[in-house]
Amino acid sequence: MASIIAELLDRSEISKYLLGIADVEGEWGLYKLRTDASEWIAAIDNGIAIDEAQSKRCLIKYELWDGPPPPCDSWDGTWSGNVLLPSGVVFAISGYSGDIFHGAEFDLGRRDSVWQVRIHRKRLGYEEFTPDLVSFTLLKIQFWLAPL
Repeated sequence: MASIIAELLDRSEISKYLLGIADVEGEWGLYKLRTDASEWIAAIDNGIAIDEAQSKRCLIKYELWDGPPPPCDSWDGTWSGNVLLPSGVVFAISGYSGDIFHGAEFDLGRRDSVWQVRIHRKRLGYEEFTPDLVSFTLLKIQFWLAPL
């Protein structure tokens, strides 16, 4: 059974508007990448675009695993894919009114590797305080090395 090697709860609230997660040495590719109408995530080498335009605020937790983590069935949405990360260090990128902001860096401990990634999303709401009113999203981003 797989176990967590490292984790980081980014305490900086990503506000207006999350663009995605990028390698610190290749964030430029993320600015050109857009998700299509049927998906909330799209991936390229160096990053993962995340469409969270409905949420004005996000909190992100990163996890590094030694193998595929167990499923998280209680989350609203899940995406899985692969991404090549040159530096092995990632951070969240958000942009608003032409300004770009970066979240905390999460070091995966290995350069020039292809990582399997699973992203879980939960939009917060309670009773009449629906997710579109609360406008707050939690993201759990799990990484583990892709098989050779």
